[in-house]
Amino acid sequence: SFNSALNSTATLFSLGVYQAMIHPEASDLKVINSGKWFGWIIAITSMTVARLLDGQDSIFNYLQKMNGLYFIPIFSVVLVGMLAPRVPAKAASVGLLVGFFGIITGYFCPGVKELIGGGPGQLHTFHFLGLVFASVVALMLLIGKISPRETPWVHEDSGAVDLTPWKPAVPFGIVLVVIVLGLYLSFADFSVIGAAR
Repeated sequence: SFNSALNSTATLFSLGVYQAMIHPEASDLKVINSGKWFGWIIAITSMTVARLLDGQDSIFNYLQKMNGLYFIPIFSVVLVGMLAPRVPAKAASVGLLVGFFGIITGYFCPGVKELIGGGPGQLHTFHFLGLVFASVVALMLLIGKISPRETPWVHEDSGAVDLTPWKPAVPFGIVLVVIVLGLYLSFADFSVIGAAR
């Protein structure tokens, strides 16, 4: 939602930019105020430019498309980082840049953007994002083969947080899955299955 994105953005700015880079010795009150001011600026800017989305067929689809700009490169880097311990950090940097600029090229560059969109003879946007994802993962794995880390990365528990598993996690997880399936079954319109035949 707009509110959760606004809160997240303000928190990221106040802790990740203001306190980490601009004013490391800032008091908690100053850090909180920086987040509030940044939140106001982002909120007003968002409401001002929101009217530019009026020409879109679907605001939801447009936002999903724009989310792909950052989500696909970040997800590919996180996935490779977790599953391939010998892939070096430079592969992550290259993957982020190639993924981000690859998607920008597909979305905005004349001659390329006409090939993507899901219309007749076009590659669907989600298939394009899937191709970028696979390409970025393959590129990072190739960099890991050519120039691997000297030692594999190993996650070390710093002990800052108690990682003891919650005993009723599995039963509660099963209950949640059953509830979600029940909600799906109660709200799904199965008449469309017969109509499609």
